[in-house]
Amino acid sequence: MASSWLDLLGAGLGGGLIVKALDYLYQEYRLRSEARKSATDLIDRHIDPILKSADELVGKLRSLAQSDFRAIIKAPVPEDSEFEKWLPYLDIIYLFAQFWSRIQILRIEGTFVNFSTDGRGKQLLDFFRALEGTRTRIVSRAWQRGIGEALLERTNNGYRNINYIEFVQRFLSQNGYRRWFNPLISVLSRIKHTREKQRLLTYGVIINALIDTLDPGHLVTRDRPGWPNKLTNKSRKNLKYRLFKIYLPFVKNQSRYYMVSKNGSENTTGKK
Repeated sequence: MASSWLDLLGAGLGGGLIVKALDYLYQEYRLRSEARKSATDLIDRHIDPILKSADELVGKLRSLAQSDFRAIIKAPVPEDSEFEKWLPYLDIIYLFAQFWSRIQILRIEGTFVNFSTDGRGKQLLDFFRALEGTRTRIVSRAWQRGIGEALLERTNNGYRNINYIEFVQRFLSQNGYRRWFNPLISVLSRIKHTREKQRLLTYGVIINALIDTLDPGHLVTRDRPGWPNKLTNKSRKNLKYRLFKIYLPFVKNQSRYYMVSKNGSENTTGKK
């Protein structure tokens, strides 16, 4: 009799533990599924604006690269707020700020979402880490976020980027507002130096790779060739052995971003 009671008790305890374990596994699966759906919804909302702002910035950087940044080199940073004097700088400043503001919106709205559970979200995080690395970033992460937020306005539905005209009006009329962009302006003012030029060109290469990776069919972006012929050997090695190998190993056809063709022109291998 005692043995029968012990058998029943053991079976009951074992069954209870199995039920508890199954319930725990189900709850864990449900939480992960909900987190994955939240991440997917978040990326779905923000991927196109990020890609479009990245595309505009890459287009501008490629244009400047082809001209060896002559437009900026010939125009010293103005000491007053005259529109014509600032004109060579305003476009590139706005496009950097717009790209950073899109990143900042994603971070703000994704504070409680693990968007690395979405494949695209994980790749975006890896690209952000590559762009914000100590040896790659254009300005410090704190300044980057500040510059990005300088373009943001709160709306009933979240945030919006102020347009170019609004930006120019504030930039030229408000000294306190313009001060937020000083670190970026400082980099642009030294563009004739090889180090600063290569930083911008390398940064642009990573954004170009971001576009090709997350919009491979170029449904919302343009398919732009790179500018490896404008990179120094040091920059090419940095891209090949550090940025792509360590941060972005999943990027396809990596060599097209840093390898110069035999005739010294842009390498368009793998591009349509």
